[in-house]
Amino acid sequence: MRFTRKDKNLPKVEPVKIKPLFGLKPGLWLTIAYALALVLAVFLICFLPDIIHGSKRVTFTSDVGTAAVYVDGIYEGGTPFTRKISSGSHNVSYKVNGEEIDSFTVKVGHPVFLNWLFPRTQSVHSSAPLTDKAFEALTKEFLNDVSLYSAVLEYDSVHRYPELFTSYVNSIMTYPSYKTNVRPFEAALLFVTTDEMFKDAENALGILGLDAVIPYQILDKNSTFGEEADRPVVGAKKTSLDAGSFSIEGFTISEADFSNGKSVKDSYPEVLEAGLKTHTDSFNIGSYCITEYQYSQFVQANPYWSASNKEELKAKGLVDDYYLDGVTISASVTGMRPVRNISYYAAQAFCTWLSSVTGKNVYLPTEDQWIAASLADPEEGYQRSLAPSEAEVAPAAMLGGVWELTDTDLIPLSRVIKGPTVENARKVLRDYDTQCDIVVKGGSYVNAVGSIDRYSVGSAYRSLCSDFMGFRIAWD
Repeated sequence: MRFTRKDKNLPKVEPVKIKPLFGLKPGLWLTIAYALALVLAVFLICFLPDIIHGSKRVTFTSDVGTAAVYVDGIYEGGTPFTRKISSGSHNVSYKVNGEEIDSFTVKVGHPVFLNWLFPRTQSVHSSAPLTDKAFEALTKEFLNDVSLYSAVLEYDSVHRYPELFTSYVNSIMTYPSYKTNVRPFEAALLFVTTDEMFKDAENALGILGLDAVIPYQILDKNSTFGEEADRPVVGAKKTSLDAGSFSIEGFTISEADFSNGKSVKDSYPEVLEAGLKTHTDSFNIGSYCITEYQYSQFVQANPYWSASNKEELKAKGLVDDYYLDGVTISASVTGMRPVRNISYYAAQAFCTWLSSVTGKNVYLPTEDQWIAASLADPEEGYQRSLAPSEAEVAPAAMLGGVWELTDTDLIPLSRVIKGPTVENARKVLRDYDTQCDIVVKGGSYVNAVGSIDRYSVGSAYRSLCSDFMGFRIAWD
């Protein structure tokens, strides 16, 4: 079957005619219109964005390696880095650990053609050396970081070692007096505890051109180290410290020569307990740890250290969230329970206050003083609760009870290198107010009997507040 299209009668229409405009024929004025539209599109796409938001990608660098850069008072990053900076004049400041080393005005150009698609670049460099204050701030951070990383004994693909020594050395090379200020670097060598840190320190020594021994390289994992001497006779005579509203019972410990450790494997962390011959002069030490009642007297006289002021103390890094948690602080409730959940800073503040009250030099005992006091106890009992035993012939609860704060910085390899090197390191750490860990001694009532002895070395960061940690005082 065949289909055919039928004719249709379409309506007649008038043809469309474009009228002239401003006397111009349609073809001409349309061409002009299209050209103007194209020009407008090019302007809107290629020029307008950069006219409104002019900028360049600026790369900031510095001779000191890593420096914080502030543009118009706003932190932008640590050198070297690249950031989009708006066109115009800007005040640029270079700082190292908060200390300004350079400042100047930078004029950023204003490119206007396709800058958003093909960003124009500019470089800003500071050749300013470290100032004295910047060197001190950088060194303090370096010592804090080295102390922190010394506690990490293994690294992997996720947790990497950041080459602290090399970075520090490259930064201080611009400091005019760096060659006469290498004592902090030498102190940091006592914190080298892993192969990664050793290689980093060795490389930094080469850059400095410094001839120094890295204690870590002396360790011999196939041998033993330390001296375990016979127990000496250490005398203890009862005394007391009058604090006005209360009295602190204590003992005068005779001067003594002894080994402060034992023979251990010649590796880290075992060498923390390696025995070295040491001497302590006569001193006084509390029969018991400072009690909740005694600490309440301090808080009453110094409301700044009350639990109600915890947030401010935390903000200043003096305590943590657990400060005085679960502790009865009452000037009307006496008892022998040791105060707990206090930090090293709180204990130091207590000693400072008690010194002013008694007129005596009150302080936290050193690790060696603590060991000497423990040697005066012939029974060597391990305290299995927070209620201390009677201190009849020597300080009570030296083992067990609570871990006790000392005033000894934890320097990992301090017992490997003898002589003035260690004392110089301790002085450097104190001069720079380094936040390295503090040695704690004696274990607590939750530790298994036999797992802790007088030579065991624990550590605590300075703001740590623990339910298993307290302190006893010493005085001249």
